[in-house]
Amino acid sequence: MKSDLTDRHYNKQSHFVVNAKYMFSAGEIDMILTLLTAIEQKDKDFKDYIFSLSEFNQKTNKSITTTELKRTIKALMSKTIEINISSNNWKIFNWFSYFEFKQGVITCRFDKELKPYLLEIKKRFVVSDLRMLLAMKSSYSKRVYLLLKEYAKIGKRTFEVEYLQEILKVPKSFKVYSEFKKKVLKRAEADINKFTDLEIKLSERKRGRKVVEITYTIRKNQTDLKSFISIIREMYVNKLLYHTKDGRPIRCSTKGLLYYSDTNENINKKESQKLWEYLHENREHLECYEKFDEKEALKRLILSDKFIFIKHIKENYVSENILKIVNKQTKKEMILSVSFTGDLYDKRSGDYFYGKEGQDLWNLIYRFALMGKLRILEG
Repeated sequence: MKSDLTDRHYNKQSHFVVNAKYMFSAGEIDMILTLLTAIEQKDKDFKDYIFSLSEFNQKTNKSITTTELKRTIKALMSKTIEINISSNNWKIFNWFSYFEFKQGVITCRFDKELKPYLLEIKKRFVVSDLRMLLAMKSSYSKRVYLLLKEYAKIGKRTFEVEYLQEILKVPKSFKVYSEFKKKVLKRAEADINKFTDLEIKLSERKRGRKVVEITYTIRKNQTDLKSFISIIREMYVNKLLYHTKDGRPIRCSTKGLLYYSDTNENINKKESQKLWEYLHENREHLECYEKFDEKEALKRLILSDKFIFIKHIKENYVSENILKIVNKQTKKEMILSVSFTGDLYDKRSGDYFYGKEGQDLWNLIYRFALMGKLRILEG
């Protein structure tokens, strides 16, 4: 059996879906987002997506059982999504038309009513990286991230508090602003800044004593956890990072593992995960440097190797304008971008570049970056 859960990590949704009214648990949203990566750019219709539970667990780094799977699917099928197309035009439907589980193999299909919002979308869509979304444990953080990702190029997004509560379908207890701020808004701010490619900051506008509107400012995150770990692993190998409360020195090995350098004892995976997060949150106090310019360090890391550079572009700049050049043959200007499947294409003509032609263009983009002429790295 060939699995439909490939190594693709990106999914694409119309802004209508991103701004829809629905409330699912974090696990239910993770299932939806994971299955969205099975949709290929060339697909013109939904098909049966087939995969095993072990493949799903491997892709999501989870360990859910068949019982938990059934419970999640039943919950998904019992909940609706409401899309508002205009003030007097709305649709309510399910994400999926059916699921089947047979001898360890799962088969499912997206509801046909979602076709205009997930297939062949030309305008106003949001492309997101599954790995960033899975890292956040709060369902609200995942939703807020997608809502802000749509406005990333604009740099801010403002919501009326009641409108945001409505599309997130928060429970009655969260209608109290203090609870909504603590459990949803501030949690989303912390999660998004730690785990994703966005750096956001919350501000409020009051009418009298009541907060009626909130604004998130949005910019490119140069200090997310993933980038931080990459920098340490590449540039600060075996250098002193931190002393624990009981004075034990912590370093990062050549294999990228955290260890106690007084005994050369590797730190186990569970402790390392918490420790990486702690080091990231307290990075300005690390002992391996006095002033750590993360933006410059990340840039040096990216440019140190062409393959690291290409991987970084594919993971962080999907659908953005990477480079404008003139085609030597046609004499027409091209705007090179990368699709959510990782392929280079020209935004003007829609042409895709594969094989040697694609590799030559990647080499050209890398040369521009080395010369300091790639604007996206300066943002």
